Amino acid sequence: MAQEKRRIVYVDAGQNENKEFQIALFDPDINLTSIVKLINIDNNHIAEKYAVINAITYIKSKALKKTIILCDNEQAVRDGHIVNLCEKHKIKLSWIPREINIIADKVAKLTPTKKDDTFYTIDFIYDLIFPKKIEETQPKKVETETVKNNKTPQKPTKA
Repeated sequence: MAQEKRRIVYVDAGQNENKEFQIALFDPDINLTSIVKLINIDNNHIAEKYAVINAITYIKSKALKKTIILCDNEQAVRDGHIVNLCEKHKIKLSWIPREINIIADKVAKLTPTKKDDTFYTIDFIYDLIFPKKIEETQPKKVETETVKNNKTPQKPTKA
């Protein structure tokens, strides 16, 4: 019995001519390219993580087996949250040199093929994986009246 071939998915992030970050996914087995414009993302390392999360979502939605994601950003490939997610879903993740990731790099600069709702789905998943720090999500403290002599402040009385 022939062994099932490993499926390769290339990902990359880049900036378009308007300096907006976009992510690309390239699946050479079916010659599929997917480009998503990122909204309010201004950091390449974060954009690369979005690209990997997009690939994980793609792989799971297509029920692909024996899949490897190839990415040219070491920080994204070594991120503990992403590594754990890939292990949980039996997806391999590997770093490749930028010069091997030429197609995904070029694709990341093209016109997006996906609508903004695709970004919002990926953004939601990103927020689940990388929760914001508690200080960023807690309401700011409001100054209250100072208690003097260990007495509770009294409510004003009606005159």
